[in-house]
Amino acid sequence: MAIQNFLSLLPSSLSPPPRLFNFSSSAVTIDLFSSTRCGPETRLRTLPTQLANSNFSAAVGEDFPADYAGWFPKPDPNDRRRAGVLLHPTSFPGPYGIGDLGDQAFRFIDWLHGAGCSLWQVLPLVPPGRKANEEGSPYSGQDANCGNTLLISLDELVKDGLLRKEELPEPIDGNRVKFSTVADIKDPLIAKAAERLILSEGKLKRELEDFRKDPDIASRYSSFLFVW
Repeated sequence: MAIQNFLSLLPSSLSPPPRLFNFSSSAVTIDLFSSTRCGPETRLRTLPTQLANSNFSAAVGEDFPADYAGWFPKPDPNDRRRAGVLLHPTSFPGPYGIGDLGDQAFRFIDWLHGAGCSLWQVLPLVPPGRKANEEGSPYSGQDANCGNTLLISLDELVKDGLLRKEELPEPIDGNRVKFSTVADIKDPLIAKAAERLILSEGKLKRELEDFRKDPDIASRYSSFLFVW
């Protein structure tokens, strides 16, 4: 249809006469211009298409066979076009002055799935810089392998039994993240939860021990923080 519409816009002196499209099992070549009607400066344009059926002919404007769509190779799902959203977790709404990887993050993933999106670009999740003029930027991180502890959800720590609900701070209103204020609120609670995790027994403690076996992450970053 697109080819027919294109040809209908050509002057009558350039419009090619009706001709047959010859399809073979190896390739299809469609001549968009007739060499007898165009000057030597007009290049022959072809559209090669790999098909997997026997020879047949169809005049311009005629319908293709009903099984035409099945002649082409099956598309690779990894080559499909995809859509996604760029959003750092700190931009989620949160009750404690900053977005985190709690309930809002899971709701966002559910929304992405429902919208047909398959990509979530999160930006760096590393521990952000907290010095003057760094203002919590994920691009001023202290380590490339460790995560930002401010993204830990306090509500999820309550569900894990590492914090008590009455220990949670009062909600904070605001449209912008004040990293120094958030750090003053969350750091002591996260440290308390970490201490309880170390003294606990169970699945979370075993996962912690497995994590601590990786010297490239745990030991080196801990040493860096100690001297920093």
